Amino acid sequence: MENGFEFGVTPFYFLRHGETDDSRTGVLQGQRETQLNAEGLRQAERVGRRLVAAQLGSIHASPLARAWKTASIVSLMTGAPAYRVPGLMERHWGIYEGQRKGARPNTRNPDTVETVEAFAERVLAAMKSIKGPLPALIVAHSGVFRAIGEHIGLRIDTPSAIGNDQLVLLEPAKRPDGGWHISEV
Repeated sequence: MENGFEFGVTPFYFLRHGETDDSRTGVLQGQRETQLNAEGLRQAERVGRRLVAAQLGSIHASPLARAWKTASIVSLMTGAPAYRVPGLMERHWGIYEGQRKGARPNTRNPDTVETVEAFAERVLAAMKSIKGPLPALIVAHSGVFRAIGEHIGLRIDTPSAIGNDQLVLLEPAKRPDGGWHISEV
């Protein structure tokens, strides 16, 4: 596929970054800079090997270290160029970053936290700024996947919208309701 990416119309791959020590132990990372651990590096390499056959045209990633390192490894393995997209950073969790996930209040928009609405607006603007080439891979975070999923009508009922190193293909369905289809790759 040589044409440009158009969010809401074009199928795309989504990959959550590999494991970090914080993601393994249930610490809320948000926009904190955390590094892939040894398992996270292995996960990125495994996904990179799987994506060689996809003949990626481009990779668009959160600039946070854990996502950017994942994207860089996949880029080296597939030959697809990788681009930093600041709007794909995880939601800013304010004073709760670096604490156990259970420490955050169970409210939609706690004080000091980026609002759900502002976060979704940022992510969707970032997705709309991506131009390709195709096929495109987005490498980001669970919250980013949730924001994208809610926008395209996916029902996400789990606390973590997508697991570490989980790779999915999102395709617009050819149904009258305009729904999307998600499949694990």
